[in-house]
Amino acid sequence: MPQRIIAVEIAGERVRAAAANRTWNTFEFVGVFEAQKRPDEADLAPALKRVIEKSGHPDILISALPSEAVTKRILELPFADSRRLHQVVPFALEEHLPFPVDGAVVAFTRLGSEGDRALVLAAFARKEELQNHLGLLTRAGLDPKTVTLAPYALAALFARGRNGTRPTPHLVVEVEQNSTSIVLLDKDGIPRVVRTVCGGLINADGAAPSPAQATPVVNALRQTILAHAAELENGDLIITGPGAAMPKVKALLAEASALLPREAREFDCSAIFGGAQPDITRFGSAIAMLLGELPSKPVDLLNFRQAGFAFHGRTRGDLTPFYTPAILAACVVVLILLNFASGIIGKLHRLNVLNSEIASIAAPVLGESNPADPMRELRSGIAAMNKRLRLIGGNVARNSPLETLRAVSDSIPARFPVQMEDVQIDASGLRVTGLADSFTAVDEVKHALDESGNFGAIEVTHARAGSDASKVEFRMSADFKDSASGVN
Repeated sequence: MPQRIIAVEIAGERVRAAAANRTWNTFEFVGVFEAQKRPDEADLAPALKRVIEKSGHPDILISALPSEAVTKRILELPFADSRRLHQVVPFALEEHLPFPVDGAVVAFTRLGSEGDRALVLAAFARKEELQNHLGLLTRAGLDPKTVTLAPYALAALFARGRNGTRPTPHLVVEVEQNSTSIVLLDKDGIPRVVRTVCGGLINADGAAPSPAQATPVVNALRQTILAHAAELENGDLIITGPGAAMPKVKALLAEASALLPREAREFDCSAIFGGAQPDITRFGSAIAMLLGELPSKPVDLLNFRQAGFAFHGRTRGDLTPFYTPAILAACVVVLILLNFASGIIGKLHRLNVLNSEIASIAAPVLGESNPADPMRELRSGIAAMNKRLRLIGGNVARNSPLETLRAVSDSIPARFPVQMEDVQIDASGLRVTGLADSFTAVDEVKHALDESGNFGAIEVTHARAGSDASKVEFRMSADFKDSASGVN
């Protein structure tokens, strides 16, 4: 769900506001709103409420102190470290304050840097001015996240709205009823002058001022141009605020500055505001303050809500309070994953070592090959060797083929009328096929094997006259005594 961002500017007896909807990657301009203080109202709190009723309740509110209540200085410091800037800037302003620095709220922002040097815009306001401003907003039911300086935000808006044209210095003059702000931007878009004159170019009845009324503004404008002639070479004049719609005011400022006036609407800001082109002539300051909440590359606005005036409210959609728990949870998850991964790596290492040891043990049997399953290959090799050993009488205590043949040879006397053609010996016993002179000779062979004591059950499975009528074909099996018990 998008967040509603509202920027509020208080100018004399009027309140102007600009609103936008922000998501994590979009910034959609909603509109501009204005309300005037009514004669029966004690302050601008009711006008603020009417503006909020039109714009919708803000999730994030940005407001600006009246420019005439803020003193500005552009400082060039021999370092750019943020921590040192926070320590030094308030004391660098002390000589410009007509009161102790403890009685002021100081805000600053870096305009640019070159090597180890930093160009800083520093501003300070009395604490009581800030307190009154926050009190007015509180009475309207508002709590601003940022309290800034509108002319600086306006400078950032024109610096970003150059439309890709040739870099040109700009002298921006915002004309209000009670004050006139002057901002000088060099060709790189860096503010070189930010000042406010306590005097307007609009009368209460909406008419243009007399020459006497315009003198303070004209003199300040000329002094700025003379002091920064090199930075303003080939520059142009941009007039904003309610006075920009008055031809006499425009002609007066163009004559005093000897610069070519340009319309603020020539600056295309649609890329910033989701395709919308807001009215940056009359509502330029309020619209510019919205840039402080862009989802990508926001403007680093001055913010007077510091120290005892720091913002402690919550904004809908603001996930900042969850950053620390989320980081801790992510660290715990990473540690768990690392522990799990290290356990797997350790087990794989031990398995690899075990496989290497098995392979080294099996090498004398299996050779130098690297089978996929050395254990199975090793068992198969051992079984094959055992089979060969049994055949030659090794690896067994008794009933080996050699011993069996010896027992048969000892049992049957030499020159016995029996011819053995096929002798098979396995783990269970002896299988003999042969020829005998008679059936009696077959019985005598059976009796001789039985008398030897090496065999258990002896059976003549086949006996018949052979092709040669003088011979008897027979087949005999003799089991080892211990074959029934399963011991080979």
